[in-house]
Amino acid sequence: MSMNAADLPLDQIGPSLETITKAVDAGFVDKSFLPTPPPTDSGDDGTDGDGNGDGNDGNGGGGGGGANTQTDALMTLRTLLSQYGLDDLGDVLYQNYTSGMINLSNPDAIMFSIRNEPLYKKRFAANEARLKKGLPELDPTSYIELEKYYRQTMQANGLPAKFYDQTDDFGNLIAGDVSPAELQSRITEGFNAVAQADPAVRQSFARMYGVGDGELAAYFLDPEKAAPLLRERARAAQIAGRAQEQAGIDLAVGTAENLAQRGITGEQAMAGFSEIAKLGELNTTFKGEQEISTEQKIGATFGYDPQAQAAIDKRRRERMGEFMGGGSFASTRGQTSGLAQAE
Repeated sequence: MSMNAADLPLDQIGPSLETITKAVDAGFVDKSFLPTPPPTDSGDDGTDGDGNGDGNDGNGGGGGGGANTQTDALMTLRTLLSQYGLDDLGDVLYQNYTSGMINLSNPDAIMFSIRNEPLYKKRFAANEARLKKGLPELDPTSYIELEKYYRQTMQANGLPAKFYDQTDDFGNLIAGDVSPAELQSRITEGFNAVAQADPAVRQSFARMYGVGDGELAAYFLDPEKAAPLLRERARAAQIAGRAQEQAGIDLAVGTAENLAQRGITGEQAMAGFSEIAKLGELNTTFKGEQEISTEQKIGATFGYDPQAQAAIDKRRRERMGEFMGGGSFASTRGQTSGLAQAE
């Protein structure tokens, strides 16, 4: 003798109304997907039929209710999956449910049951990279919230849309464990500090680090480059820009970064290199004098090379003494200088 759905135990034909209701009370499923309860005033609870109906009349009411519940559970699970872009895993997840692997009242278990599916791994691909780095795997909700923060931060700072128009675009940031606060710092203290600066700064950055205007965003958002290093390089470019602008000096990368590490700001660099330019003839080494290098002049000006400062002061005194002595400065040096002409 054959059996229909009405003769099967409820745990073999899908979730019961009681289970779904508990899930609703837990705030996990949408009430709109609950089956409509049968009328209570008909006097027919489906138990006095012959069990062979199709669920559309009073004789087979029990079987029809089970089928509706199955459909509602499947719709509920698919609605959950759509929040994560995993709609195509609806059938797989429902099989996990009907086989007893999960229940609707445990959201974590529901998502955990499909974490080895290829579609799941592709959607949350950065988790694999995180695990290889010894970082914890992010649950789907945290992962998507992080993507949302990244997108909002980039939009608010006016970055090109190509950096946040696909979920894959955030993979490197998530794999690199870049927090929203760190991302904001990378943009404001790194990218914006260079991209919104004057041409001298942008040209200096390109000269020192080989990164042009069109590559700046990708450069500063690369999690493989530590945020403090990027901020330092941005400051170094600002300092180098002021050196070229005020004194015609193309700073070496190491010198610019050294000044940045010492906390020299763009404004301080502007003032300092302006003073170096004002050294005038002292910047020129004449026969018989010991050369004072550009590095020494910079160290003296910014206060970290007292020996260089002493050398500059000595040259200034010697030249002033020769000038005051009646013009022997030009003849003894064998060159024409601004001081000799002034005499």
